[in-house]
Amino acid sequence: MKYVLALAAASLLAFAACSDDGSTNPATDTASPTDTTAPDTTEADTEGGDATSPEDTTATCEHPCLNAFGKNDKSLCPSPQSDWNCVEGCCELKFRCADDDDCRALGYDEGQCTDERFDCRCTVTTGVCYAFYCAADADCESGEICAAGSCQVPPAATGLTPRILNRPTALTTGATMTLATDLVDPTNADVAVAATGLTFTSDHDDVAAVSAEGVVTGGSAQGTATITAATAGGQTATWTVRNVLPATDGFTAVIADEVTAEAAAGKYAILDHTGGAVLVEDVIPTDGVIRYENPTAAALDLHVYATDHDWISWLGADAHATLYLPLARTLNSKVELDMAGDVVAEGTTLEGAGIVRGMPDMADYLREGSLEIGLTSFALSSALFDFNLKVLLGSDVKRFLDPNHHIPQVDGSSPLTVPGGIVFNLAGPAVPSFVLTAGEGHHRMWTLSGRLDITEIGEYSATIVNAVTGGDLDFTQIVGAVFPLFRNFWSGFVADVDVTATGPGSAETTVDPKLRMPLGLEQSLDVPPLPELGGLGYADALFILGGALTVDGFLVPLGLNGGADTSNKEQNPPDGIADANEHTPEKDPFMLPLAPLYGGLQGPHSSYLTALVAVAIKGSGDPRPDSGSGILVRSEPGHGPAAAPTLPAFLGFPLTSAWSSETRVATVGAQAGADVQRVLFKGKTGRHWTIWLNGATSVTVPTPPEGVDDRATTNIESVLVNCLDLADGEDMAAIAAPGGTTLDNLLGHVSRISFVDVKSPIVLPEQ
Repeated sequence: MKYVLALAAASLLAFAACSDDGSTNPATDTASPTDTTAPDTTEADTEGGDATSPEDTTATCEHPCLNAFGKNDKSLCPSPQSDWNCVEGCCELKFRCADDDDCRALGYDEGQCTDERFDCRCTVTTGVCYAFYCAADADCESGEICAAGSCQVPPAATGLTPRILNRPTALTTGATMTLATDLVDPTNADVAVAATGLTFTSDHDDVAAVSAEGVVTGGSAQGTATITAATAGGQTATWTVRNVLPATDGFTAVIADEVTAEAAAGKYAILDHTGGAVLVEDVIPTDGVIRYENPTAAALDLHVYATDHDWISWLGADAHATLYLPLARTLNSKVELDMAGDVVAEGTTLEGAGIVRGMPDMADYLREGSLEIGLTSFALSSALFDFNLKVLLGSDVKRFLDPNHHIPQVDGSSPLTVPGGIVFNLAGPAVPSFVLTAGEGHHRMWTLSGRLDITEIGEYSATIVNAVTGGDLDFTQIVGAVFPLFRNFWSGFVADVDVTATGPGSAETTVDPKLRMPLGLEQSLDVPPLPELGGLGYADALFILGGALTVDGFLVPLGLNGGADTSNKEQNPPDGIADANEHTPEKDPFMLPLAPLYGGLQGPHSSYLTALVAVAIKGSGDPRPDSGSGILVRSEPGHGPAAAPTLPAFLGFPLTSAWSSETRVATVGAQAGADVQRVLFKGKTGRHWTIWLNGATSVTVPTPPEGVDDRATTNIESVLVNCLDLADGEDMAAIAAPGGTTLDNLLGHVSRISFVDVKSPIVLPEQ
């Protein structure tokens, strides 16, 4: 990622310097959705351009504007000159709107609005038209809904079909889940309205019954039930739920796949939380339900060693508790491509994964420019809690530049390693397609892509050149320089990418997400002081993501920005202050551009989520541990994003935490504001282990059963101490139980996070 962003920026500069005619003029932007004035495409419509000969114009001009040299000169027009253009020697009044009707009638013809999907409205104080994007129904007139940024009259309810938005889950006797439903237009995925008049039924009431309000309750029988929601017109949607029976008098844990809620396989151990004695060690039952009857200990530690899933440990559980522990599947992928773009089998690993390849479809995108950049990946869930670039942009891919690339002074005969979600083209193909990997099943795909012209990067050139030529790339400078340029990108979204083939040699899935939606909304973010790392520096690279928070707990990015503590450490030493514009004396907020919800993301249950993540990305000789801290801000369901939300402070780091692979003891320091702490063992081959501490300040990590690789010591990439600040009113014991909010839906219920790598000891400076 460092290399590609730097390469993109530096090569654009080189391309500007090396163009055939020596010019650095950009391609004309004739239709940017963010433009507020008509594009200047006529040479005569300039202050100094050549005009038609004077005799062609002076006789018919009320206000001539040719100067003594026969050039257009707007200074000869009446005052105020800002109201005039000088066109072919004649002063012409600029179009100025007085109300919205003026813009709807003339704003598109005048070029002040360019995309006729969106209403053209008037800024009366300036007389300039602008494109209006709604974010929610409240932005529209009575009787209208907001659909893909445009206010529309909804279709008749008789033509709509119901939708159940909850992810699959497992209940136990008496546990409940409230279904989130809406009505959608089967011919237009952008239209979703509140569901009224639905009738709910269950095909097995003894397994799971459903109330008239859509509340599903686990019954007295174990099995699977199908819940049906039906409209008066007979349109239906179904949802399947498992119900399992808990222990008669004791401890129960449901171990399930987080995607399907089906049973996960493997082994487990139950220990006395106080004394550490092993009470049970066995194979997970085929139904995935661990039952421990008549416990003698008051509190238990459960360790689950799943075969094809992440491992999980839950410490200090009440001996009569019932837990629902959904597990992510093991996913280990590495892709290598040859010069023709074909997979190199010897350099490729696909364990539980398949390849998804494609390129953003820019057919409808309105901007021109020499440089195309695309960022594409899949929706994020709780992986955001230990953010890294692979989470955002996919695993690295070893590949070659296109042999016909136009990047000056770059040798394409050697492969480079780039995140799989990157597309990068400069006046022709360079990295023309994304190459992602995903597990079997259904995935939501997003892309943020667009074009930049040469002059847009001009003000950042010094920063980029310094970063590229300094030997050791300073990624914080690259983020601050390049990410703000994405404001003119568009969003693309594919609601269902179905990966059916996984493993070595499996067939690839091809998807070309279409760019549909301008980033027409905007959020102002006054970023609080960046978190400090105990005198070692700050988490100084800032990533800002915004998008749709789905009912089932995923973030679909619809906009991004980024920045840094400082763009020049020599002139402006790091001080923990992230300023969007270092050239002004005051501290400026960061502006986050966002696409309106569309393509099935919108609806009465949908929210906007903004994530600000400050990370320490280590350079050569950097004493800081890999670390990050994040703030999560959500809108109310069915509402747009707050224009300028009040942000809490970043959550700090428990820097006294430590891990010893020799003693197998993890010690976790206290952290003010953290409701929950956990230890994450992140494996290089996708084999992870999460230990939920639940108030414990240290844990002796158990040795796994014989014949099972030790995920605490084998092929370890990092050992993270992860702190979570739950949203107000949330309770971890309730989250771990079946029904309601569960661990696989945690993204919508956490306000702040932090993580720090303790694989190597943290050495703090002496006080």
